[in-house]
Amino acid sequence: MRTHKTPYSIDLLFGHKNKCILHHHPWHFPTWKLLLITDLPFSLYSTFVVESRHGFNKQTVWLFFRDMIKGIALAIVIGPPIVASIITIVQKGGPYLAIYLWGFMLVLSLVMMTLYPFLIAPLFNKFTPLPEGELRSKIENLASSLKFPLKKLFVVDGSTRSSHSNAYMYGFFKNKRIVLYDTLIQQCKNDEEVVAVIAHELGHWKLNHTMYSFIAVQILTLLQFGGYTLVRNSKDLFQSFGFDTQPVLIGLIIFQHTVIPLQHLVSFGLNLVSRAFEFQADSFAKKLGYAVPLRAGLVKLQEENLSAMNTDPWYSAYHYSHPPLVERLAAIDEADKKTD
Repeated sequence: MRTHKTPYSIDLLFGHKNKCILHHHPWHFPTWKLLLITDLPFSLYSTFVVESRHGFNKQTVWLFFRDMIKGIALAIVIGPPIVASIITIVQKGGPYLAIYLWGFMLVLSLVMMTLYPFLIAPLFNKFTPLPEGELRSKIENLASSLKFPLKKLFVVDGSTRSSHSNAYMYGFFKNKRIVLYDTLIQQCKNDEEVVAVIAHELGHWKLNHTMYSFIAVQILTLLQFGGYTLVRNSKDLFQSFGFDTQPVLIGLIIFQHTVIPLQHLVSFGLNLVSRAFEFQADSFAKKLGYAVPLRAGLVKLQEENLSAMNTDPWYSAYHYSHPPLVERLAAIDEADKKTD
């Protein structure tokens, strides 16, 4: 019995012949809307109570809901084609399903990494070129000395939403860009501290940390899809969760839930690697002569962000991708002692 009429837009997008795709979307969107509704009160509380209590939140209620509406619109535009593609690949993948799924996700991630800074991020934040001056000259000179192909240097208006600070870089091959949060510039005492933070980030690039992390994620993704192919046709798996049929999306979600314990172990391992990378990047910045401003900048940013400075080693090793401040400063000091 037909209980609903397929909207013309969905029928036009996915085609009337692919009934499996149309079968999944009536389940997918109500579930997504339910998650959105249940998550909204916690997001509001986190932003306007917890963050405001500690002086971090800077956004208005209107800005919060405007961002949320933009996010929903993006999900509506981007989500259905991705879901439809995954379902089609699962249906027609055959014995090479894991490779096809991995290849699709690889291409998707590269496309999103390319488009996000240019099309998506500007929808939520304003990016302006860093004004000419001493700070810009120092960053450009540092990038040039390391042969970093810096094309553009931006400041993002992070202060319109939060007082948290950050800096990051993006771009492929010879087209690199660096983005500074305006809060980072405001919180650091001088230009040297900002440049020291950039030296740390450039250390990640110079030491190929980003590439290593990307490769590790791709390997894990391929292994995960390989595991999914082993159980996707298991009737016992679906029936144990109360499903008599075997929809593709349901199978993917069930598999993700069954491997959660393994994912925790993998996450712990990735955190250990990430923490090692942070120590290496600190050491790289120190070798460039930024030990003193890096120390000062790390302390200042830690204070401004109210981050835990000396947590339990086991707790931080499991939960934190970055080492606590005390450990990072101790590592820099240890390097000084070895030099002496």
